[in-house]
Amino acid sequence: MDALRYLLLINREARFLKTLSSSLLEAGFPVLAAESISDAQALLSSQAVALIICDTDLQDGDGYEFLAALKNSPDTKNLPFIFLVSARYVVDSLEEEVSKILKAFDLGAIDFIIDSMEEDVSRALIKRLNKTLPADFHQESEAAGALPSSSARPAEETPSGPPERRDSKRIIPGYAVESEISRDGALWIPGRITNINEQGLMMETALLGKLGMSVYVRVPLPGAQTVAIRCHIRHISIIRQPSSAEVGLEADDTAEWIEIYTYIAKLMGIVKAAETKKIAGGRQESSEAPSAAQTPSERKTQYVYVDPELHAADTGQAGKALESKFYRSLIGKQLGNYKAVSFIGAGSMAGVFKGWDVLLERHVALKVISYRLSAIPSFREMFIREARMVSRLTHPHIAQLYHLDQIDDVLYLIMEFINGGTLADILKDRNHLNLAKCLEYFITTCRTLDFVSKHNIVHRDIKPANIMIDDRGVLKIVDFGIAAAGDETSETQKPEGFGSPLYASPECILGRPLDLCSDIYSLGATFYHVFAGVPPFEGETDDIITAKHLNEQLVPLKKISPMVSGDLSDIIGKMMAKKPQERYQSYRALANDLTEVVH
Repeated sequence: MDALRYLLLINREARFLKTLSSSLLEAGFPVLAAESISDAQALLSSQAVALIICDTDLQDGDGYEFLAALKNSPDTKNLPFIFLVSARYVVDSLEEEVSKILKAFDLGAIDFIIDSMEEDVSRALIKRLNKTLPADFHQESEAAGALPSSSARPAEETPSGPPERRDSKRIIPGYAVESEISRDGALWIPGRITNINEQGLMMETALLGKLGMSVYVRVPLPGAQTVAIRCHIRHISIIRQPSSAEVGLEADDTAEWIEIYTYIAKLMGIVKAAETKKIAGGRQESSEAPSAAQTPSERKTQYVYVDPELHAADTGQAGKALESKFYRSLIGKQLGNYKAVSFIGAGSMAGVFKGWDVLLERHVALKVISYRLSAIPSFREMFIREARMVSRLTHPHIAQLYHLDQIDDVLYLIMEFINGGTLADILKDRNHLNLAKCLEYFITTCRTLDFVSKHNIVHRDIKPANIMIDDRGVLKIVDFGIAAAGDETSETQKPEGFGSPLYASPECILGRPLDLCSDIYSLGATFYHVFAGVPPFEGETDDIITAKHLNEQLVPLKKISPMVSGDLSDIIGKMMAKKPQERYQSYRALANDLTEVVH
């Protein structure tokens, strides 16, 4: 069994989930938690689960029916299932209680545990799990070392209830420390450090990830200094999915980590100042200690990668920082019937999230108009126009539109979620490209755009990032954000930008009226990049690139990539002619010539 799979706890009581999750994490079990069937199904569709521990009565349904549905699905029928029921809710007669237990086993449950409140149910459960799961199930957690346990509230705020019965003594910090976490060092998500020890820290955050994933954490320290460190996810407990998670992070042993640990441990009152100095000194002796002559900033660049644009985004580029905070604030929120699960990325006009349809119980793509542009009527109209145009394009190779709405001044649309990557992602790993498959994608894109052109629509932003390939190998064209209908006036056809300079047609760069010949140019530039491995024109700035599109002669594809045929090189050369009238005038003629190349 994969050591990186989770235990999934499902119970309608958040407090019970938190307590039990904490106990299981301390015992070395990776844990996910949900309060409802819909949240549990969202986790099952996105995370690897080894075993389910579930109550019989949940917020939005019956545990027995949930078990029956799992056993009827080929994807989850072999998933072990344990019922864990609190005695306070068992009011049946003994005969009825036995009948329900037998029903559970008939449906496929492997165990039925009743929390009698007379003993620590977590201990009983852990004993059962150690017998049920393979011995190597949580080797990964043990290898990671001891991490701080899930945090609790300060003593004066702790809710009344039976005292904890575990033997382990945990130091509970007085309060949490505000911080930020990032997967890539570019987009930062707010977080709260709730506990810390020498190996790592515990953080509450909306960022979701996999066990073992590398992330960055940055913490504001005294003197207006922000220090960033790299960590690895070792534990995850998701409560009220997907709005928040408690993440256990193991920190890399660096001078920056020592600096952060010393500050936070003292601030939280976990250890005294003298002890933090002793710990810091001991860790520096056991690691490669930096030279005393180095400044903190020099040590930072030596030990951890930090995107140089990050601080500029927070100060000099206030608009981008505000935009980023707006998108981050939506993670975990619900707009109508749709939850924003995680942030995928943003363009000049909108941000895209992986969403969850709570009614139809399926993943969707949630596209939200930019905070900056939402107050400008013309851009709101452009966003709505995109939805209207896409709604007219029912085609197997175009991402489908489901819904358009506005909640609390947030204008958004719901689209088909494509589980896969873009052509741009595939280009990064050229080992996954072959000539036959590239030609297949080329012809499919041509035929799809032929369908689009028959609806009198010009896409205007054809590029590798807007051609997606799902996990079944099906191509989908996305992002009609700056598309325009051919019957619109030339004034409305001039958007704020013109897509990517790497693939823009000369007439698009010059702001002239566009037709399908402009998309044909961009398509030629896109597949020039696919076959050659480099864009047709490159430069250090956008101005240099656009100037080359306007004035520089295209290097024939065959000179860059001798593996392609002369016919294919000529086709792309014709697609990228400087004058629109010298290009293909229809996608059908283009597709026919490409088909001849295939045969």
